[in-house]
Amino acid sequence: MAPVQVHHRRAAKWDRVSSRTPRGAPLSRWVRRGATTTERPSREPVTAPTYDDETYEKHLTDPDWTKEETDELVELYRSCNGKWVVIADHYPGDRTMEALKARFYTISANLLQLTTPITSMTTTDYSLYETLTTFNPEQETSRKKLAEGHLYRRANEVDEETVLLGELQRIMLNQASLDSAREDLRRRLDYPHTTTSGYQYTTSQALTQLWQQLLAQDRLKKNPRLRPTGNSTYDGQSMATPTSAARPRESTAPSSAQPTEVSAAAEDPRFGVSVHSERIPPGVSFGGDRLTKPRIAKSTIQTDKIAAILAHIGVSDVIPLSTAPVVKQFDEIMSKVHLLLELRKTGEREEQELRTRQAQVKSE
Repeated sequence: MAPVQVHHRRAAKWDRVSSRTPRGAPLSRWVRRGATTTERPSREPVTAPTYDDETYEKHLTDPDWTKEETDELVELYRSCNGKWVVIADHYPGDRTMEALKARFYTISANLLQLTTPITSMTTTDYSLYETLTTFNPEQETSRKKLAEGHLYRRANEVDEETVLLGELQRIMLNQASLDSAREDLRRRLDYPHTTTSGYQYTTSQALTQLWQQLLAQDRLKKNPRLRPTGNSTYDGQSMATPTSAARPRESTAPSSAQPTEVSAAAEDPRFGVSVHSERIPPGVSFGGDRLTKPRIAKSTIQTDKIAAILAHIGVSDVIPLSTAPVVKQFDEIMSKVHLLLELRKTGEREEQELRTRQAQVKSE
């Protein structure tokens, strides 16, 4: 295999050439040394706003801009074919691209409004006018800084942002689903609004007709819920129930023999089933409540005394299994605890009376 020959070519040299715009503004660009100047294919020239001195003084003045600076901006826009990067590079001074755009768009919007009033603008003209007037240089600067910051992000920051965006999307989907479910629930709970009034059923005849209509509609259902009164005046002739139909057939009559219930008393403790002879309060109750509620008394002192007695006899604060035997044994313990507290209270009262009596005897 023949060796590959690499021909090294010397780098071309470039020179920076200075020139001026037709209005005298300084320009500079790089030109290849030794290259002949050739005309580039001409593009379609952009349309730049035109105005005279009188129009500028009446409608286009700005305290931050002079007329010479404005003329220079318009001329650069025309000569650079509307390329804002080139315009910002060639414009003398330290104005930013956003400031140049804001000034140029303001001039264009004012001239467009002077040429064609807003009420006479077409859809295209008004869209252009709205675009020119809504330009915000601060927002554009912030957008560029944000885009520049995205260029210098690390890989872990990009991955973290991707995860956060996915989590945010999941949260938004769940929120939309929850809002839809809530709206459906509100729609179901909302009562139907009637379109008629009840004043037409103020007489007995109207009420009788309403009852007959409801009874006829109910008889057409598979499982009727309304029962006729037996009076043909109210139920109507077609609703009168014959006497023979009121009695069930002997073949379909229910048997008088009642099935006996099989008692499973032996399995009651296994499944935690108990029969209460006393009256049970309505509502849901748990077996664990019978192990915690008796520990709490009306006063804090009494509660502390009960806790001290239970701790002394070895009853823990938390009883894991609240079975029926455990609850029964705990009730017996609590009855003895309350009896002990009553006896202690009685003993303390008698001791206090005894000390009072002894003090009276000594004083005599």
